Amino acid sequence: MTEENHQLRDYLIEILPTLSLDPETYLPYITGCLDTFQDDEEELDEIIGLLQASSESHSDDEEVWPKLKEDILKRHQECKDALKQLKKEKDEERREIEAMKKKEDMEEAHKEKERKRIAELEKAKKNEMDPSKKALIEQYAYDMSEVYDNDGKLKVVEQNNAGKGEGEATTNKAIAEKVNKERTEQMRGGQNTSSKKDERAKTKQAKLDKVQQKEDRRKKSVKGERKR
Repeated sequence: MTEENHQLRDYLIEILPTLSLDPETYLPYITGCLDTFQDDEEELDEIIGLLQASSESHSDDEEVWPKLKEDILKRHQECKDALKQLKKEKDEERREIEAMKKKEDMEEAHKEKERKRIAELEKAKKNEMDPSKKALIEQYAYDMSEVYDNDGKLKVVEQNNAGKGEGEATTNKAIAEKVNKERTEQMRGGQNTSSKKDERAKTKQAKLDKVQQKEDRRKKSVKGERKR
């Protein structure tokens, strides 16, 4: 008898002594019959007949034995139904767990695919980026992304790398602005230097031209004196 059939077993242990029958002796016969019972009551009828013949107090009672058989069959069916329901619940629980696992796997696969797609886009964007801008991002973890507003005008959106705090992002922004400012000033400084250099060259050339003109006039004057 299966472990789940303990209710029937407990019933037999309780009822057999009232019929002057030893449970340890007769219980194995009944349970062994029920373990292979396939709606064929012939074997069970034989066991009930054996019990009746072995009873010292109820062998002549024609009502108690049919009722005992009925109670055994009823409890046996209840046990089978309980086992069937338990198996059904376990199967449903297993299917639910498998469905949840499959859903989680699909969601994780989708997330992984999306992460790869975003990583590839960021990589492509970084590769196409202006070298100076790329250097700023790598050095200061700060990105100035170009975005167009609803009017089609270009605007700048500030993005700091993931994991940076607000204070850190502000610092990176200040550093980036400083670098850009220094670069602009250097470019302007170079232009001013070129302009000053050109001015000095022009002034020097003007002085040379003036000296040459003076020398030419002197030579003409000396030549005129010789003619007289």
